Amino acid sequence: MNAPRTFHRPALPGDARAMVEVHYAAVQAVDRSHYSDEVLAAWSPPPDAGRRHWLAELISRDSTQCTVAVSSPEAIVGFCIAIPEQALLKALYVHPGFAGQGIGQALLREMEARCRALGLESLELNASYNAVAFYRRCGYEERGPIAQQLTDTVSMEAIRMAKQLAGLA
Repeated sequence: MNAPRTFHRPALPGDARAMVEVHYAAVQAVDRSHYSDEVLAAWSPPPDAGRRHWLAELISRDSTQCTVAVSSPEAIVGFCIAIPEQALLKALYVHPGFAGQGIGQALLREMEARCRALGLESLELNASYNAVAFYRRCGYEERGPIAQQLTDTVSMEAIRMAKQLAGLA
């Protein structure tokens, strides 16, 4: 599937506002049969200054790789975050208005290439139930269930997945 006219660029701390909005919209669009309202609220509470500040700080770290997908006119429609020193894909979200157009796959391929160039042989992630099939199609294998802590009192069931990056072009 061909992606719409978008381009990728490294995320900047000033992109945090738009990225938090994309994250919130994407989580709100998740199939409600997978997670309770309590989990969804903890996974992505309404955008606020605290979340924007946290994300801007994460983007600013040298240890973070972060790419955004931008459509015209300069609207961020998706993003991908990895922490190479942990061999971890931390986040991949596409605004639901742009879902199914290849943006997520393109962001993921680019991040895998960046991680491979940094010397990583594999990449792991915690996939929400709604994303497992997507990651399978992209070559990730299930390692087993995991409970991802969202707040002090709320955790989210997910599937740990991994992909070997060595030898991929």
